[in-house]
Amino acid sequence: MNAKRRTLAVLAAVIAVLGLALWALNRSTAAEEAASSAAADGTIPLCSFSAADLSRITYTYNGQTLTLDDADGSWTLAEDSDYHLDESACNTMVTALSSLHAKRQLDAQAGEDYGLDAPELTVTVTAAGQTTTLTFGSSNTVTGDRYVQKDGDTALYTVDASRTACFACDKAGLFGSFSPADFAASEVEQVAYTLASGEKVSLTAGSELAGDGDEADSASYETVWRFAGDADTDLNQDKVQSVLSALSSYVSGQITPADGADPAACGFDAPLAVVQVTTADGTKTLTYASGTDGDYLMVEGDDSIYAVDGSIVQAVTQTADALTAA
Repeated sequence: MNAKRRTLAVLAAVIAVLGLALWALNRSTAAEEAASSAAADGTIPLCSFSAADLSRITYTYNGQTLTLDDADGSWTLAEDSDYHLDESACNTMVTALSSLHAKRQLDAQAGEDYGLDAPELTVTVTAAGQTTTLTFGSSNTVTGDRYVQKDGDTALYTVDASRTACFACDKAGLFGSFSPADFAASEVEQVAYTLASGEKVSLTAGSELAGDGDEADSASYETVWRFAGDADTDLNQDKVQSVLSALSSYVSGQITPADGADPAACGFDAPLAVVQVTTADGTKTLTYASGTDGDYLMVEGDDSIYAVDGSIVQAVTQTADALTAA
C-alpha cells in the first residue's frame, strides 16, 4: 500500500512539473508573438490619438488634395460637401493613423532624397487640437518599408507600407455607393414613365386574392401590378419587380456641381426615360440618360449626376408589350 502511495505521489509531482513547463512555454510563445507583432508594426511613435478626438484628415495623393471632416462620426468632403463618401474608407484611414509607429529611425545619406522631394503622399491629421503632418516617400527596395518624415522632425523613418495603402485613393475612390432615390422597392405604389420614343407606361399596385380562379384563397391576398386603368391585362410580375428594383438600386459614381456636372454632356437633353415614382411619402421624378461614356441618373431636387449600370437603364426602359405576361 505504501509503495502504491509513493508511486502516485511521484506521478502527481511529474504531472505538476509538466504542467508548469507547459504554462511557461505558452507564456513564452505569447510573449514572442507579441514582440514579433510589435516589431512588424514598429515601436517608434509617429502619430497617436483617440479616434474620438479626430476632427480632420487632409491628404495629398498624386497631386490631388482631399480634406475629410469628421462631425459626430459623419464624414464630409470639405472641397465638395455634396459628395457621398464611403464611411468605411474614411474609418480605415483613421485606424491607419491613430497608432502609427515607425520600424526604424535612419540617418539620411547625402545625395539621397528617399522620394521626399516630390512625395506621392502627404497626410495631415488634426486631433484634440493638435496637428501632425507626415510626408511619405519611396519604398525601400529591400524591405519594402516606406520612408517617412514628420513635420518639425529632421529624422528619417521607415513604416510598414501597408499602413499607407488606404491613402492611394482619389476622389472617385472615396465614393460611397448608395441609393439617391431614397426608397425601397417594396415602398413603391405607382410608377409612370415616358420613354424616348414617346410611349407612356403607367403601373399601379393592387391587392388581389392569392391564386387563380377556383384556386383563389379568400383568406390570402397578394400585391399584383397592373397597367393603370386596366385590370384585365396580366403583367409579368418578375419584369415589373425588375423595374422597381432598378428604380431603388444603388449608384456607382457621382458628378456634383463642384465637379462641373453638365446634364447635356451626359445625355439629359434627350433622356431615355423620365419616371414618376409614388410612395407613401409622395411622388419623386427620376430621369435616366446615356452619355458618351456611360449611363446616368438624375433625381428631382438633386443637382448631382449619378453613374448607373447599363442593366438599370435596360430595366426602366421596358415597353408596355415587354411587361405583359409571356
